[in-house]
Amino acid sequence: MQKDETRWQVRFEAFDADDEHRREALLALGNGVLSWRASAPEASAADDAASDVHYAGFYRAGWYDDGAREVNGEPVRLEALVNLPDPFGLSVSLDGRQWFGSADVPLLAYRQSLYMDRARLEREISFQLAGHSLRLREIRLLSLANPHLALLRWELQCPPGVERVQVRSVIDAGVENALIGKNRAYEGKRLRDLVLEPAEGGRATLSARLETPGRRLAMAVHACHTGQIQPWRSECQGERLLQQTECVVENGRLVIEKRVIVQVDSELPSTAADARKQVLACLPTQSFARLHLRHARAWQRLWAQAPLGLSDAGLEKSLRLHGFHLLQTISPHSPGRDLGFPPRGWHEGYFGQVFWDEIFAYPFLSSHLPDLARGLLDYRYRRLDTARERARIAGLRGAMFPWRSAGSGREQTPPFQCNPLSGRWMPDYTYRQRHIGAAIAHDAWQLYLATGDQGLLTGQAGELILDIARFWASLARWDEARSRFVILGVIGPDEYHNLRRDGQPGLDNNAYTNLMAVWSLRLALDVLAALPESAAQALCSRLDIQPGERGIWHDMTRRMYLPIRPDGVLLQFDGFEQLEPVPDAWMQEDHPRLDWMLEARGDRPDRYRLAKQADVLMLLYLFPGSRLGELIRSLGYAFDEHALRRTAAFNLSSLTHESSLSLVVCAGALAGIDPAASWRFFQQSAGSDLQAPSEGGTLEGVHLGAMAGSLDVLQRHYLGVRAEHDGLQIAPAPPAALGNVRLSVQHRGAWLRLTLEGQTLLLCADPANRRDIPITTAAGAKPLAPGQRLAIACERR
Repeated sequence: MQKDETRWQVRFEAFDADDEHRREALLALGNGVLSWRASAPEASAADDAASDVHYAGFYRAGWYDDGAREVNGEPVRLEALVNLPDPFGLSVSLDGRQWFGSADVPLLAYRQSLYMDRARLEREISFQLAGHSLRLREIRLLSLANPHLALLRWELQCPPGVERVQVRSVIDAGVENALIGKNRAYEGKRLRDLVLEPAEGGRATLSARLETPGRRLAMAVHACHTGQIQPWRSECQGERLLQQTECVVENGRLVIEKRVIVQVDSELPSTAADARKQVLACLPTQSFARLHLRHARAWQRLWAQAPLGLSDAGLEKSLRLHGFHLLQTISPHSPGRDLGFPPRGWHEGYFGQVFWDEIFAYPFLSSHLPDLARGLLDYRYRRLDTARERARIAGLRGAMFPWRSAGSGREQTPPFQCNPLSGRWMPDYTYRQRHIGAAIAHDAWQLYLATGDQGLLTGQAGELILDIARFWASLARWDEARSRFVILGVIGPDEYHNLRRDGQPGLDNNAYTNLMAVWSLRLALDVLAALPESAAQALCSRLDIQPGERGIWHDMTRRMYLPIRPDGVLLQFDGFEQLEPVPDAWMQEDHPRLDWMLEARGDRPDRYRLAKQADVLMLLYLFPGSRLGELIRSLGYAFDEHALRRTAAFNLSSLTHESSLSLVVCAGALAGIDPAASWRFFQQSAGSDLQAPSEGGTLEGVHLGAMAGSLDVLQRHYLGVRAEHDGLQIAPAPPAALGNVRLSVQHRGAWLRLTLEGQTLLLCADPANRRDIPITTAAGAKPLAPGQRLAIACERR
């Protein structure tokens, strides 16, 4: 597993207009603060470039607008990530008439390459312009050394006889949020009070604001080149600033650069004029080589905390791509900026909002970069008071977190979704996914287990866990007929079932929701038991938790109802088995998304025994089978290994996998039950974006939750590395086809290297560790001292 540069590269050898939107998202760059789709700069600057081929998306992480809209005849305020002005427009011409990027300019050769180790995107293009053949090498990066800086560099090779080149630089401030057609009513133009100002030497500034109070933007752009200095001519064309100059080519070579600085909100002085002056002064003067070196070194340090090697080169490349997108979305610049985990990255998919997807990222982040996981926990904690208020308004206690969050902490689920097949608006009831609270509690606990920081339990994590438990205790109701607690009117992870038979929104007793409520209540009791008595009393006093509440929580952990058959099969929710069976064609043939297809026919998926994504199986993704069995048996239900397998098979049979998360959940859930099926799902999830169709969902932004989940499956399910209260539990279950694997994890400040070769998993504690790592295997518990090794035999299946 020596370093092979191709394992760090994603490359396309030809231009494909039909695939461009997908590639723009797949090859997008980020630094945790800015995100830049891989759109061609010449498409924004040429006179007649194909406007439907490229989409110049540029975003600031967490920069949402909640401007008023009218959707389906109703006023709506929905927080959405804003597409920033496009500062990267760039083109060249030899005669002032034909510009590179125009439809009549033929491409002779094309290569696009993402270098993940340095987070650098390149294009190498040969094209014909005014009868001459030119070669272009483009480099772009979003600096990990300076979170406000974007760099674009063109190196143009000109043939003999070409002595002058005209250069055009464009800033397009007339952009809209327009990538996703079905969201158009919610999106559109968001920037207000735009000011574009040219400055000397190819510089320019821009300022704007949003309807959302306090949201302000300033941007500075510097276009420069290596040719003889000529004055730039500037012209405003509506909301576009066009700057143009002529360069003298020296030795057949011309280098053009664009440097962009973006700052927002409290980073700026109070007036727009002063803001423009500030960003102009922030433009870097160092050489591109120096700026690139600082960026590359920052990425080198980041990758060092997430080492990975596989004998399967193709799989290694896919997983590196997943890690790359994860680390450029949640980077070392993210903590302290109040940023959540957007399931499509910082792009327009799902409006850039935050769901539950960090549950798939926490095991990996907390065991490699715990500060980044802590930053995500900070995002949730800052919205705890809003969640408490939402619960109070609903007549409940504790904290009721929204299913979809953005800046304010209020629920951001759109009231309607447009069906692109029928053109009709469908009500969206998915805000009833109350299981988001259990996910947040799970994430908080994962961070504590990985760090051992008891301050988390007495502070943020403890408050979140206890107030989420209090919410579950107030949401559940006692059912006299069943002599059990029930949870009514909720929606599980599978979003294809939203309505009861009487047409009312929500379902009764979703198995995943009820069991996660039980787990959350048990966790709250465990947290209080783990703390010194004085610390536990102080935490309860701060949250005003009364002595009787803990008794109620304990009672619920023993008497919650589950929709379970006599043979032990755990059903998705009450009445699921009575739904109509699904025609085979729906599960086997290509067709539009089933909820769209059925609504267009006047039908709905609520009537059928199908699921968009893994719901019950999500429990097996989170918990080992033995622990899940113990959890179910603690409620008084019979549940053994046979019931576990029957449950997995029954729920798997209804899955359509129309969510990218479904594949990775099944890969993890089946790792200990059906290794061959697990491996098939894992391979599919590894290629879910890299091998996706051009018209698929990747064009809206990569599936970041599924990408993080693939890393989690490799580490937590296949290598069996789980953080527990008493240390690291290692229970490997590698599929036969996995090959050799090398990675490292961090546990409470100590590093552990894991090497899977053949039938052996070798653990090596870093010699630089300052403490032992407590390890538990099937053979028992053993502290691993610094520099010490431990070999574990593992059967591949």
